[in-house]
Amino acid sequence: MSTSTPDGTLDRLLAWLRPRVLLVDLLWAVLWGGLAFLFQPPFDMTGVDEAWWLVLTAAVTVALVFRRTRPRLVIVVLAIVLVLHVLTLDVFTQTSLVGAGAAAYTAHAQLPTTARRVATGALALGTLWAALDYSHEIVALAWWQRWPVVLVHWLIVAFFCLLGALARKRREEVERAVERAELVAERQAQEVRLAALGERTHIAREMHDIVAHSLGVIIAQADGGRYAAATDPDAAAKSLQTIAGVGRASLAEMRQLLSVLRSDDARDLLPAPGLDDLDELAEDYRKAGLRVRLSTTGIPVDLPDTTALTVYRVVQESLANVLKHAGRTSVDAPLDWQPDRLVVTVRNPLPSERVADNPGGHGLVGMRERVALHDGTLTAGPVDHQWLVRAEIPVGVRPD
Repeated sequence: MSTSTPDGTLDRLLAWLRPRVLLVDLLWAVLWGGLAFLFQPPFDMTGVDEAWWLVLTAAVTVALVFRRTRPRLVIVVLAIVLVLHVLTLDVFTQTSLVGAGAAAYTAHAQLPTTARRVATGALALGTLWAALDYSHEIVALAWWQRWPVVLVHWLIVAFFCLLGALARKRREEVERAVERAELVAERQAQEVRLAALGERTHIAREMHDIVAHSLGVIIAQADGGRYAAATDPDAAAKSLQTIAGVGRASLAEMRQLLSVLRSDDARDLLPAPGLDDLDELAEDYRKAGLRVRLSTTGIPVDLPDTTALTVYRVVQESLANVLKHAGRTSVDAPLDWQPDRLVVTVRNPLPSERVADNPGGHGLVGMRERVALHDGTLTAGPVDHQWLVRAEIPVGVRPD
């Protein structure tokens, strides 16, 4: 049996209303307009003055509906209403109070700094004019003796300015908290992906050892069996038996390792990525917040699949490190095809915390090992206020 507390119901109601800005403002405007028209000013007005009051009150009511969705337009409308109120009605009414308060609150809650200052100055001058111009029958003082009235008007405007500023600060704090939470979640997800990539790299190295050892044994046995086939058929048969046994054992170990790498992601079933997949890789990191710029200079040549995979992994690991250590920033990744080598460079502005002071895991070590397999070199470090990763991979034909 479940019970709902009043606080829980109120929280759900507020959560439902929070994104429905126009509906909430409409309800508040209808409430104030209804009260304003129900309780008219407690003094007699002529027919013309009453008509003006009705028009101005209706304009303020409509403006309140759009105070958060169209704040600049609302402030302009309220300014016109307040000027007309002073010119047509020589008395202070709740319409002028609500209009000035709504303008002050909206300006400080919704507008940028410059617009807030302009609106505050206009409200200060407008309330000064109104306080000095309103009927002397209510405040029977000469204009130079009416400064207490001016001060009261300014205090009212300042109060609504303060309320708007507090609302803006609260909204900005919530937005910053949400942004920080999203950034933390993004970094955690990135760390999980990096950990998975590290584990898969470890497994790939194990597979490399298995394949290299097995193929070495198979090649040696095959060569021995070929030479022994003519003179010692039994030795040739044993060689074939050894080849079959080593092959089956290696296949079993590879299947065991591959079972760890299985994933529900359909891309895992595709061939190993290469140079043609760099654009898709860059797009994935653009969606994560990086501004990646890929470029190619020189004349590209066909690379072996393993070399192309190494280039892809260097760029992938570099982008992952940028996202992890520098956050959402710009990254340049040019590929320079030279006559005898491919130069891959990934550079980004250094963050406030230098990556060199907090290098993280073993990504750079893994990249160096991959590049070294192709007789290449990889350097990484800060250069001219940038973090630079540079890999040089030979592309010429090498002898066995």
